[in-house]
Amino acid sequence: MVELGKALRAKLRDRLPGLFELVYVYDSQNALVISYSPTESGPDGLCAIALYPHCVKLFFGQGAQLSKSDPNKLLQGRGKTVRHVVLNAVADFDRAEIEVLMAAALKVAKLRLDASAKGSVIIKTGAQKQPARRAAKAARPASTRRTAKARR
Repeated sequence: MVELGKALRAKLRDRLPGLFELVYVYDSQNALVISYSPTESGPDGLCAIALYPHCVKLFFGQGAQLSKSDPNKLLQGRGKTVRHVVLNAVADFDRAEIEVLMAAALKVAKLRLDASAKGSVIIKTGAQKQPARRAAKAARPASTRRTAKARR
């Protein structure tokens, strides 16, 4: 996973010159995430690679909008905005379908890349914290949690 992550990072740096690399460690998910963003803010990220012990995922920040650019249905996930593709090898990133998704993501984000621009690496802290609503839900006693059947 380390070698795959290094190779994919190099490819993304070449493909997305001038963007910030925002590095997060998610202890709760046992993941290292590198987001590529035109700003110093993670939510503005165009895409990200997430390295897990068992796989590497390429996330698209506006992936839900890319469905027309994904005729092979590579994008996975059910979130309101973010979708991902599992990458098992460096060659997966070089596939034409991934390039189409990358180009579509740039178009949706209305980004023009500057090959002469230098991006910075920013190490973000505090990414391990759960969002407030998840932490609050987890803190509630099991007896007060409603199940999917109870909500219907």
